[in-house]
Amino acid sequence: MEILWFWSQASNVVHLYREQQEFYGWQMKQFQNRTQLIRDDIIDGSVTLRLHRVVPADQGLYGCRFLSSDFTGEATWELEVAGLGSDPHISIEGFKEGGIQLRCHSNGWYPKPQAQWRDHHGRCLPPETENITEDVQGLFSLETSVVVQEGAHSNVSCSIQNHLLGQKKEFVVHIADVFLPGTSPWKRAFLGTLVGLPLLLALLMMLVLYFFRKQRKSQEKLKKQAERDKGKREERWAFHSHLVTE
Repeated sequence: MEILWFWSQASNVVHLYREQQEFYGWQMKQFQNRTQLIRDDIIDGSVTLRLHRVVPADQGLYGCRFLSSDFTGEATWELEVAGLGSDPHISIEGFKEGGIQLRCHSNGWYPKPQAQWRDHHGRCLPPETENITEDVQGLFSLETSVVVQEGAHSNVSCSIQNHLLGQKKEFVVHIADVFLPGTSPWKRAFLGTLVGLPLLLALLMMLVLYFFRKQRKSQEKLKKQAERDKGKREERWAFHSHLVTE
């Protein structure tokens, strides 16, 4: 008995079972250490080949050929590979263009996924940027960003869909009005401070100059008074000395 699994054509061996032995040396390199033959029902004419760690490069036409002394048969099928990636993650990048910039990231998708931003009413939000990259295994990572403006607050969602599987993954973040630069009382207070700060500094400088000049005049006045007092004492001493001499 011989059971041969092949890829595209019979010479591309995926797994070979012959006379109760498995011939791993015949396998294509890309399938080595990844196949497992399940023979629980081989007496009934049914066997299963399990392929581990499936990657996009595995998709294509496969066949199974069965040979025995009294039966010969072959079947082929098309293998399509699809991967549902990781859960999306949304990060708040900061203020930009009068709104808040959000960034959504997910990886491990196949084929190329599609991303969609929506507000709390379910309306689509146009993405600011979108970038899809492919890793060495052929899986795709997606990163997209959006700037949420005033009025698009509350729940904002980022959904990433695999159209081949008809499935998607979604992440929802809540953006409160207080964080939007157009409505934030903190920003208004900050802007008010920025506007009033130069006036406050100018007023403080004027007060400092006023007190400095006042103190300087007071010191000069005290100095002149001290000089006058010293002169009077010298005059009295000279007059007293003259009287004593006479």
